[in-house]
Amino acid sequence: MCIRDSARAVPSEATVGGGGAPGVTLPSAALSLPERYAPPLRTRPVPVVGRLEDGRCLLDLRAVPEADDERLAEAVRAVGKR
Repeated sequence: MCIRDSARAVPSEATVGGGGAPGVTLPSAALSLPERYAPPLRTRPVPVVGRLEDGRCLLDLRAVPEADDERLAEAVRAVGKR
């Protein structure tokens, strides 16, 4: 299966981190991938950590600086080629 057939952009809610605001979320967007992407993304030299939800691996983009977009895309493409 080609990554283009299984990846999609979805609305998301990012959790405010560090325990500073328990239960507070912020609107966001995520890249939704098949769940099987999660383990190889986590074990890359520069780990990519998403969350699993409804059988999908969600990579929330709120915390990804624009300068890292291509690095993230390359990581996803590399896992998709496996």
